[in-house]
Amino acid sequence: MIPKEEIVGFFDRMKSNGVDTNTKMLYGYFFTNDEPKKLEKVTEELKKQGFEYVDIYPDETKQYWLHMERIEIHNSESLFNLNKELYAIADKFSIKTYDGFDVGNADKTKGIERDTYVVPEEFKSNDFEKDGSPFLVIVNSAFDNFPHKSEFSNFIEITSNYSIEDTSKMPNEIEYAELDELDVFVENNLNQNGIKSYYIGRTTFGGERKIYFVTNDKDGANGLMYFLKENGNKRAFEFKIVEDPKWNLYEEINIKLNKK
Repeated sequence: MIPKEEIVGFFDRMKSNGVDTNTKMLYGYFFTNDEPKKLEKVTEELKKQGFEYVDIYPDETKQYWLHMERIEIHNSESLFNLNKELYAIADKFSIKTYDGFDVGNADKTKGIERDTYVVPEEFKSNDFEKDGSPFLVIVNSAFDNFPHKSEFSNFIEITSNYSIEDTSKMPNEIEYAELDELDVFVENNLNQNGIKSYYIGRTTFGGERKIYFVTNDKDGANGLMYFLKENGNKRAFEFKIVEDPKWNLYEEINIKLNKK
């Protein structure tokens, strides 16, 4: 049986790619068997439940596949429960197996629609040596394909200094935790104050943690960052907002991902 965790992950991936899973979508369901007759019986059973027949066809191994479909709304819980029912139907008619599902636009002439302002999290990291010290970089590389770069052209660069450990030449555990908390603190405040922004990534090197966000609200971001700098309860930081319509700063950070 397909584990529930796998179905949860399936929905999480769709949502992270900007797919609204709360709309009607076309779900396809597949069964396999060594001969087609029993699949025809499954077809009749599922038609009674509102499923539509698509095809029964052999593959290159001479195994037969049944494809049924239904337009519906699912979440991970409802699809997991439906899968259990479909496995039971496969057992009832003694066919080889229920083989899983796929999903598409309810309008078969179109692909799955997604909100292109939703950016999936595809973080990549690298570490290399610079001037005898480790240089750490983490970047959300999903922005390689972000279609709204011209709209989001103001980069927030936040710098917080840390004490360099003698052996590792990096922050100690306490400062690492505080620096990571600063990332979350700033991101949460941007979101809570309705300032549209995206977390780009960060670098850690030579006593400085640099954190990067991009926004389409320069004035709002500037006012909030100044307020957080003066009144925030996290570690001290400086910031600047850089107008960068060509996203050169992002490209510079990205280059460090491949540096050796």
